[in-house]
Amino acid sequence: MDKHAPPCCEYDENLDLLLKADLFTKIPIERLRTYALLVKRMNYQAGEFVFHQGDYDNKAYLLVQGSLSITHTYIDKSHTHGTISQGQVFGTLALLADTERLFSVEAIEPAMCLILPRPKALTEPDKDPDSAKIFIKIITERLSRWEKTCLVEAATIDSCPCKYGVSLI
Repeated sequence: MDKHAPPCCEYDENLDLLLKADLFTKIPIERLRTYALLVKRMNYQAGEFVFHQGDYDNKAYLLVQGSLSITHTYIDKSHTHGTISQGQVFGTLALLADTERLFSVEAIEPAMCLILPRPKALTEPDKDPDSAKIFIKIITERLSRWEKTCLVEAATIDSCPCKYGVSLI
């Protein structure tokens, strides 16, 4: 695909979006081409949920347009924890295993996501060990970056209960 030519179909647009997403920068192009065929597009209206706290699934999401709110409910009190912006990939732990969603993600405005199913390399790692290693390394690096950010916040906010993170689990 010519990097200067505009995408001409949904497949090309999907591939272009995946190429730009940080999660996929180390994935070989031939695997991304296959992945571009597997992703699905989903539109959400303002107030519609991408997923709810407590849901389980095996998908990650790439926000293509719009804005999403991240909330967590505890003892009947809902707290907003931030927003997801265009180009961000979220929910990536579900690419490794079905995990409980600890947050709800809701469209603030009309939004569109690419829904990224768990790659076959992660469901059958013995059939494509190189791809499995790449995905696991990428997700581990994302967790490490997240934890570093949390540790900085914990050191600067006295009331922050997160004094250690997932790398000690």
